[in-house]
Amino acid sequence: MKRVLWACLLVALGTGCFKDKQVRVDFSETPRTYVAKDYREIYDRWTRHQAALHEVDIALEAWATFKSWEFREAFVERYASIYSLSEAERANLRKAQLDAYRATYEFTLTALSANFHWNDLDKPNSAWRVTLVDALGHELTPSELKIHKLPDAYESEFFPAKEQFNKVFMKTYLIKFAVPTSGDFKGAKSGSITLRIASPIGRLELTWLAV
Repeated sequence: MKRVLWACLLVALGTGCFKDKQVRVDFSETPRTYVAKDYREIYDRWTRHQAALHEVDIALEAWATFKSWEFREAFVERYASIYSLSEAERANLRKAQLDAYRATYEFTLTALSANFHWNDLDKPNSAWRVTLVDALGHELTPSELKIHKLPDAYESEFFPAKEQFNKVFMKTYLIKFAVPTSGDFKGAKSGSITLRIASPIGRLELTWLAV
């Protein structure tokens, strides 16, 4: 019993009682006037955190950042400031980010497990199934899912989920879903999108609700 209570306490402290409060977000392409210092606030707004227990162990704990247009605008400002981009370079970066946003639903996901072998989302034979689900229940499967190896300094600045944990036991993934040009999937227009990560040992549902 003590092991169970201790495991629950650890997860509750690390995950905000297992699940984030649902903060509504703006999926639109409305122009915004962010500056470099706004990045961390926008990163937090678009990042979801949740954990699933298997018996008394963490089956999977994940921090997922959806690269919305709002997120990408803040990213452009922070990146341009750090690397002293010229106006032309900033404009090119902004266009590249907008093109990427319109082509894919893209997530950077940092994950850990009590058993290192469970943290294998990128493997073809992984027990985990990753999907993107709209509010109507329609699903997409990833067009790309891979380990995302970033320089430590870059990752700490732009995707700082690893800051308070042992990085050896964590992996960062890049997950993309191609935006469909037809079909039932409505994405954010349905009212929400959910990154679902499910297996026999646990299930995460990381949700972004539209304003």
